[in-house]
Amino acid sequence: MSGSDGGLEEEPELSITLTLRMLMHGKEVGSIIGKKGETVKRIREQSSARITISEGSCPERITTITGSTAAVFHAVSMIAFKLDEDLCAAPANGGNVSRPPVTLRLV
Repeated sequence: MSGSDGGLEEEPELSITLTLRMLMHGKEVGSIIGKKGETVKRIREQSSARITISEGSCPERITTITGSTAAVFHAVSMIAFKLDEDLCAAPANGGNVSRPPVTLRLV
């Protein structure tokens, strides 16, 4: 805790490859993929994480995110932000109704 800025020292980046798997509804997956794959492409480029989405027309699909801990954290943050953004954009039935939280289910 003895940094020149008086704050906590930053912990060194772990040199491991992390893989995170999330079970997501088809609508959520569609939101992450975006039109012509633009959204997932942007998330891949900005986070440097490898993102794959299982094939199929099942109601739920598995999204796999692989990379450094920082890259995976950045990708998951971007995904959560995108899902929240889409929830805010969806018209609320009945006016001032609270929206459900963004839930990411790990596999």
